[in-house]
Amino acid sequence: MSSTINFAIDLGTTNSLIAKANNGSVDIFKNPSGMKVTLPSVVAFRKDRILIGDKAREYVEKDPANVFAAFKRKMGTGESFFIPNNGSFKTPIELSTIVLQELKNFIFTGETPASVVITIPASFDTVQSNATKEAGYAAGFREVLLLQEPIAASLAFANKEGKAGMEGQWLVYDLGGGTFDVALVVIDDDEMKVIDHEGDNFFGGVDFDNGIITQLFIPYLEGRFNISDLSSKMLSANGRYNKLYYQLIYKAEEAKIGLSSHTSVDIEFDFTDEAGETHEVYFSITRDQFEGIIRERIAASISFIRNLLSRNNLQPSAISEVVLVGGSTYIPLVRTLLTQELGIKVNTSIDPTTAVVEGAAWYAGGRPGKAEPAPAAQQSASTPSGSNVPNATAIEVKTAYQANSRDLEEYLAATIKNAPAGSNYRITRSDGGFDSGLKPAAEKISEMLLLLPNSLNIFSLKLFDKQGFPLQVSIPEIMIVQGKFSIYGQPLPHDICLEVDDTDNNTTHLELIFERNAILPIKKSITKTLSRTIVKGSDDQLLINVLEGSRYASPSSNLPIGIVSITGRQLKTDLVKGSDIDLTFEISESRDITVTAYISMIDEEFKQAFSPSSRSVNITRLQQETDYLHRVGKRQLEKLLKQEKYEEGAALQQALKELEVIQEKLRNLSTDDVTDTKYQLDDQKRRLAQVIDSTEKDDQLLELKEEYYDKRESLRYLIEKTGDKNMLQRYEHMKAEENTWINSCSTQYLRLKISEMDRLSWDIRKKDISYVTSIYMYYSMKPDDAYSNLSEIRLLKKRGDEALTRRNPDEILSIVYRMYDLLIDKNQGDETMKGTGLSR
Repeated sequence: MSSTINFAIDLGTTNSLIAKANNGSVDIFKNPSGMKVTLPSVVAFRKDRILIGDKAREYVEKDPANVFAAFKRKMGTGESFFIPNNGSFKTPIELSTIVLQELKNFIFTGETPASVVITIPASFDTVQSNATKEAGYAAGFREVLLLQEPIAASLAFANKEGKAGMEGQWLVYDLGGGTFDVALVVIDDDEMKVIDHEGDNFFGGVDFDNGIITQLFIPYLEGRFNISDLSSKMLSANGRYNKLYYQLIYKAEEAKIGLSSHTSVDIEFDFTDEAGETHEVYFSITRDQFEGIIRERIAASISFIRNLLSRNNLQPSAISEVVLVGGSTYIPLVRTLLTQELGIKVNTSIDPTTAVVEGAAWYAGGRPGKAEPAPAAQQSASTPSGSNVPNATAIEVKTAYQANSRDLEEYLAATIKNAPAGSNYRITRSDGGFDSGLKPAAEKISEMLLLLPNSLNIFSLKLFDKQGFPLQVSIPEIMIVQGKFSIYGQPLPHDICLEVDDTDNNTTHLELIFERNAILPIKKSITKTLSRTIVKGSDDQLLINVLEGSRYASPSSNLPIGIVSITGRQLKTDLVKGSDIDLTFEISESRDITVTAYISMIDEEFKQAFSPSSRSVNITRLQQETDYLHRVGKRQLEKLLKQEKYEEGAALQQALKELEVIQEKLRNLSTDDVTDTKYQLDDQKRRLAQVIDSTEKDDQLLELKEEYYDKRESLRYLIEKTGDKNMLQRYEHMKAEENTWINSCSTQYLRLKISEMDRLSWDIRKKDISYVTSIYMYYSMKPDDAYSNLSEIRLLKKRGDEALTRRNPDEILSIVYRMYDLLIDKNQGDETMKGTGLSR
């Protein structure tokens, strides 16, 4: 059996496919029923059986309430679908599982793959990604690797075009049935890299179908049959015309497909009016009408491209071509607008329908089928403890080679340390086509490895003692892909952050752990400080809250991934404020997130892996959040206009208009709405929240900069007054660094710099006996009953009065610190946040 995964699945919104890498080529399996390579991602439930694919689509004419499609758009949500025919509910994960199981039936070779690569949109968040993996495991696969769809399409394109056609940078424009992605791609040293991407998980051909219904079908039917508010009667799960919606969605899809090759199409369906009379409806749709419906959305997708190029400081002229992927790119207007608006060559050389599964199969053919693949280069190994090696020597082996090669031979270099005298090595290829024979195991060895063309070559390096017995040393396999482009790892689609307390401002903020577009897999360790004491046995808790989204947004507007909660009940002793906690974060290539927390003062480790696979959107809560965001935005807009910041105000005003559109849609959205509108609106709300957050922060930034400059001048005055040369040197160094951060810093960073300035000022003032004396006098003037311990405060006052005569600032300050601790009402009136328990 092959040691590579080989099998790949494109789990699409409207259609799904399965393929296999096979000796340097890709085979796309066909449906035994009808011999098509695509399987419609549709599932229907009859009383006695389940229908999948084309048969399920046909069944919608008879029983639309028991037919389900486009459930990929609800992956990672808490939604479930009610099945009247059997009285049960099915989640998007369960429906996807059924499609995946059906695709396995396409494999005519009789193989039962244990591992598979499944593609996902590049913008899928962690929850959506985990939901997809869960469906794969439920379908019977023991190992599921995820691959972003633009990367898969790029691999199909690159391996078809070859190196000669892959100069410069290009864009992959992937517009499918339910999702949209655009990726910026380049090839460097035979490895393909996705530099950046943009996307929308709720934009695709399904939206065009819905547009035909809402803008053409519904107005026509309302006018002809004198029906009011047909839209709500169709889109509500309990609406009178809900069945008609499911019937028309497929009619709309047929019209959309037909209009790619014809200037007009005719649609025919039956309609029962409110009086119960059935009519035959003949409806004609022109391409101009259809393009009027979709033009704004296509233009929005081009705005995504402009944002992508702007973020990477690129002009359209720097892009060699736009590669089209996804069934919706067959629409003529898509190709026309891309060419007109960007002036970039549009490449249609690959089949938009099969490109993703083909590229995913190339990827699967280059990946070993095991749970945790070893890195392909710069690997090291050492003898397992207890192994029987002569002289108990620890053997160390390191190898170095190119993981991808366009040549039929590849150079391998290795170092072998501590091997017993007289040892030999031998390198063999897994298919038996290459054997180096036994050679002396010098400290440095090299070999030219012969490669099989267009495939993953796997070699084994083994060591033998002078009697010819194998030495017990574990050396990772050597894996080299020949003749095909591989990827330089998958980029992280969103920032991964940690929520941290900002005690100075009585709030929390986000601290970046992994930056957007960081290449997976990835690992990072940081040390944080406890911002409060967690008492043993109490309900107090330390929260390690991991979120996904934008580092510049507030924690509440980001997507929660998981929380490690360490409560007092779990502790053997108190966790004292100021103690350190070591945190390690790991993300696998398939987006598994593991958090490890080690607390040295109690010598305990807490570890948790996060794989959330569902989130929910409550319409009422979404309305409240949108209304609150609108109020915040309006206040900020008034402030900007008073300050005559018209440019910033214009961007905010546009965001407020878009929020008002969301508010209107939410008001008209029924609680049992059958579409994925609420998830679209939630995504839009998150984006607009970032705009408003950014505007607020810009304003805060100005105020903080003014505060920074004021404190800097005060500090300069203090230093000149004291003549402290050491402080002057620190001040000048701080001032010299300003140019590197002052115009690009965040509010969080600026607050840190202000705190640093305050610490410098305090370092000067605490040596000033007059200043320290004034602080002591302030606390000594308070009555004794203002402190929690009468006898101790009286003793402190006596000691303080004596210390004043010795004029020792350090001695006086030690007394002041203790007096402050004893003060009863020092926090009175403060509304202290609970926070996470972690400080910066």
